[in-house]
Amino acid sequence: MPNIKIIGLGNAFRADDAVGNVVARQLLPYKSPSVSIIEGGLAGLTLLHEMEGTDKLILIDAVSSHSEEGTLLRFTIPQDLDTIGQLAWSTSGFSTHDLGLGAALALANTLGELPPYVVIYGIELGTVQFGSELSPKVAKAIDAVVNRIAIEELRQPT
Repeated sequence: MPNIKIIGLGNAFRADDAVGNVVARQLLPYKSPSVSIIEGGLAGLTLLHEMEGTDKLILIDAVSSHSEEGTLLRFTIPQDLDTIGQLAWSTSGFSTHDLGLGAALALANTLGELPPYVVIYGIELGTVQFGSELSPKVAKAIDAVVNRIAIEELRQPT
């Protein structure tokens, strides 16, 4: 049975940036011996460690792609690696010592550390104000993301 890891990324204190963590929490009913679900916080180098021993990696994060707020985007790695590197992911660090999602995945690819299957679900963010809740359109997208991951990636009825 493949080892599947689902990681929700984002900053819980910055409104829509938290959407990856919220989706991960909603997916907890699908946790099993072969499916682990993690609220991963910010991407960075810890993401490389989380990839180890994983057959199928599913990442969820807020993204700024100039789409409409709440839009769901799906990317596969390594096919979409260049596109991912060009987008602004919510987990992009504010420090020169941090690696954002695109940089962490590019580094894993260069090192030959990517799992055999990697997919990213990006939800177009609206606001990243400190201390505020998810914007209505991003909050509304959560059920669609959860259902899509359950059906397409976990092959589970919702």
